[in-house]
Amino acid sequence: MIKNNPFKIQEGQIRDSKVGGFIKQKKSGDYLDFGLVDKTQQLGRFFEDKKIRWLFIIFTVCLLILFSRAFYLQAVKGGYFRNVAEGNRIKSDVIKANRGLMYDRFGDVLVKNVSYFFLYLDKDVFPEDELAKQDLFNKLANILEVTKDDLEASIYDVKNKSNKLLVYENLPYDLAMRLIILSESQPSIDVAHEPRRQYFYNLGLSHSMGYLGAVTENDIEDRRYNYYDRIGKTGLEFVYEEILKGQDGIRQIEVDALFREKNILSMIDPVDGSDLVLTIDAKAQAKLFEIMQKNAERYDNPKMAAVILDAKDGGILAMASLPIYDNNIFTTLLNNEEYSKITANKDLPLLNRVISGTYPMGSIFKAVISAAALEEKLINASFTVNSTGGVQIGGSFFPDWRSGGHGLTNIYWALADSVNTFFYSIGGGNNEWLSLGLGSDKIIEYAEKFGLGKLTNIDLNAEADGFLPSKQWKEDTFDERWYLGDTYNLSIGQGYLLTTPLQAATMMSYFANDGQVYEPHFIKESKIGENTDIFEPQTLLTNVISSDNLNTIRRGLRMTVTDGTAKSLQSVPVNVAGKTGTAQFNRNKTPHSWMAAFAPYEDAKIVTTVLVEEGGDRGLAVTITREFMEWYFSQ
Repeated sequence: MIKNNPFKIQEGQIRDSKVGGFIKQKKSGDYLDFGLVDKTQQLGRFFEDKKIRWLFIIFTVCLLILFSRAFYLQAVKGGYFRNVAEGNRIKSDVIKANRGLMYDRFGDVLVKNVSYFFLYLDKDVFPEDELAKQDLFNKLANILEVTKDDLEASIYDVKNKSNKLLVYENLPYDLAMRLIILSESQPSIDVAHEPRRQYFYNLGLSHSMGYLGAVTENDIEDRRYNYYDRIGKTGLEFVYEEILKGQDGIRQIEVDALFREKNILSMIDPVDGSDLVLTIDAKAQAKLFEIMQKNAERYDNPKMAAVILDAKDGGILAMASLPIYDNNIFTTLLNNEEYSKITANKDLPLLNRVISGTYPMGSIFKAVISAAALEEKLINASFTVNSTGGVQIGGSFFPDWRSGGHGLTNIYWALADSVNTFFYSIGGGNNEWLSLGLGSDKIIEYAEKFGLGKLTNIDLNAEADGFLPSKQWKEDTFDERWYLGDTYNLSIGQGYLLTTPLQAATMMSYFANDGQVYEPHFIKESKIGENTDIFEPQTLLTNVISSDNLNTIRRGLRMTVTDGTAKSLQSVPVNVAGKTGTAQFNRNKTPHSWMAAFAPYEDAKIVTTVLVEEGGDRGLAVTITREFMEWYFSQ
């Protein structure tokens, strides 16, 4: 029976509860014929053993490479990539420190910090799409009212290695607000608010203050400055850079994927630079500058220099050089047109004539010749020379400035009326009065003792040291020996001798302050936080000649005002002493005009020196000195 056939797989209802419903309703045939089994083949291998081994090796090598790379990225370079990720998440902003201010001796501010809006572009977050980038440039050019080509040229300047590009300085408020709004959708735009210098043109201090300029690559490499920082380039800004500059702060901001600011993570506050108190008297400075400008215009003499020293300690009360320039043009992006006008000016407005201009000293050098002759006992106060109009040596005539001469002359009258014959005689000798004079070597020796031919060490850069000639120098330079006429010219401050107005002022200070001269300086004190560092003046000249000889020369300098070439100074409310000078430098040009003075005569408070280039013999330097002293001693 089929029912009992053991080789028959039954189909239909399955009553086993464990497989109930299994292939229900499925029609798969009535039975399986196991007779076909012996006709089948066994399942064999797909690969040979050799191929399996190579696959295993390749698989293992791949795993090792992946493992090694993962180890390198996570263990070796993990810190680096962590920082990169943080850098994408965190933006750092520099917070500019305020530069230290400068005040005059009475606390009046001489320079200010004024905040301006600045437009920067961050190249790292420029739109990647070229159309989006051009759209950004078009919007910026439209707001700034510049051409797109000029804007792109400044952005892609190959010399600029910074990713943060300064596009515009001193943005007007309305433009800054429009750009801030645009920056909400353009993360590459950064509108910053930073301080810049503002100088007071009416004080005439541009040469003394100097100006700030762009940093160099060396400054950036030293990590002391960032791109677009400003650094002192000349004047006090340069000399006291380390004190004034301060320390920038930094702010770290969390940004999202679109570089929009989310949170401030940390902040290091900036440390403002230290303030300086200068020896300058702002009112005296402004008045001196005003007087010089007025006389320069009146007499069409645009080139002048003047300095007022504190006789007691060498502090600079006022200093001005004409023509002047406006140092505010350097506080923002340099205006090349304005700068070109300055550099093309034949009168050299960038030159500080007080410390960098060198000139024949003229007759104010006669105070040094007098001191040398007295100290060497070549003459005494009673020695006299009869001036009849000049001295004839061989075929050369050396004149007095008065054609008829000055008459019988002692050292007092020689200084007061600037008698050339007297100084020819004591300097180079004159058979009628002296067989031998000081000679050029002794004259130069005393010139050096009075500080000529070397730096005064004033706290300004670019000081000239002047020039003192010698016999050997002339032979080496001109292949010509030194003549007696050269000594005569040297004796009255002419010829090859060159000095600066500041050196002339320090020389006159010796006679003003009883033989004690201090290095000229601007710094009075610096304020670092709550601490004040007071400057101690340094001695420059002392004990050059005896007190008796000093007083003899002082008397002659006083007679210059009472009876001599500077009688107009009698209008000053106090007694004044000094020496006038006229210095020839070119036969075809008008000579320079000098006046070096001090007052009060009995106990000097100030020493003044004024030089007018090509001022002639009309006493313009005396006029400026008189007008200033009249004002100063009436305050």
